[in-house]
Amino acid sequence: MTRPMDAVTDDTAVAPWLVRLGGRAMRCSAGCRGATVSLRCPGGEAHRASTHPDLAVLAALQEETGEGPGVEAARSLRPVGAADLVADARWPEFRVAALERGLRACTAVPVMTEGVTATVTLYAFRPWRLTAEVREAVTVLAEETVAGLLREHARTGAEAEAEQLRTAMASRAVIDQAIGIVTHLLDCAPDRAFDVLRVLSQRTNRKLSAVAARIVRAKGRGSTRELRRLLDEVRADGA
Repeated sequence: MTRPMDAVTDDTAVAPWLVRLGGRAMRCSAGCRGATVSLRCPGGEAHRASTHPDLAVLAALQEETGEGPGVEAARSLRPVGAADLVADARWPEFRVAALERGLRACTAVPVMTEGVTATVTLYAFRPWRLTAEVREAVTVLAEETVAGLLREHARTGAEAEAEQLRTAMASRAVIDQAIGIVTHLLDCAPDRAFDVLRVLSQRTNRKLSAVAARIVRAKGRGSTRELRRLLDEVRADGA
């Protein structure tokens, strides 16, 4: 079971997936000469990749103007295409920019998986239509890519959580050791020893785990007087 991908903070981790998807989709059709891929997460974060810099300009233009086959397909979750942009005036700014770059036709194919939308837009230099068979193949490729990204996101998230848990457990163990040392040195209850460590952490502006680690490394040597003074303060505050 994968976790929802609300956001992908590392664009460098996503880009290779999108570039690979664009290349594979482009090779599905003999008439296709380029591709762009956009990925939008539920939280609104977006990623893009293209097989040529001119196509990256077209993808950015669509995002800026809110018009074009890619953004329309992403909104409707239906394939959107233009067999010949010379005769198709639906997206004026996009149309002009595409024709200036020698592009005559395009088709955008969207998929949505667990709230993540991927849109693959294919381009051609001549009038051209994407066949149903190729559209289905591009859809499958896009679904596989999103599923792979979701799995990778879940794996890295699980690894990060596990590392945080290991760090927390290690810190807790050090703190427990320090409490035992302070309890022995000051002949006080463990909860009082913890209060002493907490106050020392606040006074030195250091993490509790760092304060505890210093006491454990020194086995309490050289700090008994300071700890007794803090214990007196803790007792006075609690009185």
